[in-house]
Amino acid sequence: MERSWTDCYFDSLEFFYWEPQHLGRKKHADSRLDSIIKVREHLRVMEVTLNHNFSQFLSLAPHEFRRQLFQRIFSSPFEDNYLMHGRGVEEMYGLPQSTQPDLFFTSPNQVVSLEMKLSAKSSIEQVIKYGLLGLADEIASGREKRHYLAFLAPGAFSSLWKEGWSDVGQLTSILQKADIASFLEKQPNEFRARSDRLRRIVETLTLGHLTYKDVTEFLHGIEPSTTSSGGGAEVYRKLINGIVGELKLRKLA
Repeated sequence: MERSWTDCYFDSLEFFYWEPQHLGRKKHADSRLDSIIKVREHLRVMEVTLNHNFSQFLSLAPHEFRRQLFQRIFSSPFEDNYLMHGRGVEEMYGLPQSTQPDLFFTSPNQVVSLEMKLSAKSSIEQVIKYGLLGLADEIASGREKRHYLAFLAPGAFSSLWKEGWSDVGQLTSILQKADIASFLEKQPNEFRARSDRLRRIVETLTLGHLTYKDVTEFLHGIEPSTTSSGGGAEVYRKLINGIVGELKLRKLA
């Protein structure tokens, strides 16, 4: 069976295991990851590598896919063109101590964030940090926008929180009481001066949740058929099959 593009990604990582000198590093002689087999197993359970795979997929998939995915998550139409931001977006916005978003998209009218989870829990502070990042985009663009945040996770929404909140409705109620003033005490002055706007963003944040099984079913539903002609359809099928294969390998689908 031909190797997928996600396999090629992990092959690249393995190269730097064998030759870390290219990164200005040396092998750690006492590391518990003392064999390539252990390294492969570790890489295939890390949350950050799954984030990388989704980021690569989204950077190559048609822009229409972003709209389709958002519509599936939030059950409402998305019609803008969405720019996906990469690493360092928080520093670009003047928030070096803020959250580093997993997947962060902006358009002229909306800000959409996707937080990918495997086993780690989320928190109210993390949600507010996403609101702050949205506020930073408003400041940069000079206009107010609509804000969305969704969690991609292996299981139920309640598994994301140590408090066990059952659904997005309950979390929305909790966010109405969030202590925005205390949160902003550690933020730059230009954000502290906009506490009312941040509170409004957090209170009106549209929340969503999708399991990786849901994501897999969604991907299968939009995959071009094998009868679709043209190289574009073939490439899209390879992209989808690669990310679905990775989810299955991790037993998330």
